[in-house]
Amino acid sequence: MQKKFLSSLGLILLLNMLVKPLYILGIDAEVQNKVGQEEYGIYFALLNLSLIFNILIDFGINNFNNRNISQNQQLAGKHFSKLLSVKALLALIYAGITMLLGLVLGYKDMSYWILGVLVFNQVLLSFILFARSNLAALQMFSRDSIISVLDRTLLVVLCGIPLFTQVTNGRFEIIWFVYLQTIAYGITLFVSLIMVGQRTGRLRWNLDRTFSLHIFKKSVPYALFILSGSMYTRIDGIMLENLLADGSVQAGHYAQGYRFYEAAGMFAFLFAVLLLPMYSRMLKLGEKIRPMLEISTRLLLGTGVFVAILFFFNGEWLLRWRYDSVTENSVFSFIALMVGFVGVCMFYIYGTLMTANENLRPLNYISFGGLLLNIILNFALIPRYAAFGAALTTMITQIFAGQMQMLFVIRQFNLGVNMRLVWQFVIFILTFIVANYMIIIWVESLAFRFFFSAAIGCALLLLSRTIQIRQIWILLRAEK
Repeated sequence: MQKKFLSSLGLILLLNMLVKPLYILGIDAEVQNKVGQEEYGIYFALLNLSLIFNILIDFGINNFNNRNISQNQQLAGKHFSKLLSVKALLALIYAGITMLLGLVLGYKDMSYWILGVLVFNQVLLSFILFARSNLAALQMFSRDSIISVLDRTLLVVLCGIPLFTQVTNGRFEIIWFVYLQTIAYGITLFVSLIMVGQRTGRLRWNLDRTFSLHIFKKSVPYALFILSGSMYTRIDGIMLENLLADGSVQAGHYAQGYRFYEAAGMFAFLFAVLLLPMYSRMLKLGEKIRPMLEISTRLLLGTGVFVAILFFFNGEWLLRWRYDSVTENSVFSFIALMVGFVGVCMFYIYGTLMTANENLRPLNYISFGGLLLNIILNFALIPRYAAFGAALTTMITQIFAGQMQMLFVIRQFNLGVNMRLVWQFVIFILTFIVANYMIIIWVESLAFRFFFSAAIGCALLLLSRTIQIRQIWILLRAEK
């Protein structure tokens, strides 16, 4: 069983690392180049609006289903139809709330139409994730791995043709991008439902009120946590577009750096996918959590600090390499976001442990505190610093939430402070910063600076013993 788990996890990690960066940095970034900052900025704000309340479609159902069907596979057919019916009603509620909010914010005509299609796309995505939760619970891991990247693979092909050939004579419109997403998600959902249907039988409407209420009661704390977290990570683009006269353009500048920030977050999330079951098992068996927590801190937080320093010194080159139009505001925004990635790493280390330990109430307190801080800072900083102000807000909010989670974990598990680990991080940070200043003096080429900095940073992570190779092996073998 452990061997099957690790091999399947390795497959899903490999497929995601191959396909998703190609989509984010290849397709999505090129769409922004083609349509321009203002048009993409409007799309970016609408996309964030469609994402804020998408937890309402799920409401913890996927998490419940994965755990329940894993333990009782004979219930897969019965529960699949019931849960699918519940999700259909939740999807209507989500769509109604989001479209109403769109009206309140003043979106109309083509913008409102795009929002409607994006809302429909989010419903399709949520149902894909639900189908995947069944595939995973039924131990159909290889099929789950395929579905996890099928939509992005289709988008790479469907969007790549008009973007990188002369089929449309160099034209590309943002509405095409939205429609192509609908096609890709629709095909992926159809394929995933066929896969699940082979084990669950015919689909039918089966709304069980008692069953639905039971799920809602168990899922409310989890849903509140995800909702508040979605709001303070997605509200920046919406506020940019609505608070400034040139808000669409500023949202486009913000989106340039946010794309890299989002890609980095995807890799951190894949790490957490491995970490959550490990934490859960160790807590259940009463094993000491500190060794695994230290390993994950070294690997993930060490990587986060490395990424933050690397892009602090080389962010401008990377943006100019990928985008046709880059401003100083775009560069500063990107740098602030990548520093904020350190907070994201802290969340996936300490927030994941809190989730495994079912500390959802303090997680909600921290998340709502982060949301309140985010809104206040956005109102204060966006009018003054535009896109950079939104990025500063994200940076401060993420680091605040990550630090609060870290402090809670230290107190909850009586861990104390590992001064050796602290000093290893301090040595790495100082030496890597000094090394980058020396590279700036000695190396003229911006591209060479980036690659030299990356290589030296990796070496310093190992030399300072912030990251230790043998600990990577320990983590990979932990399930055995």
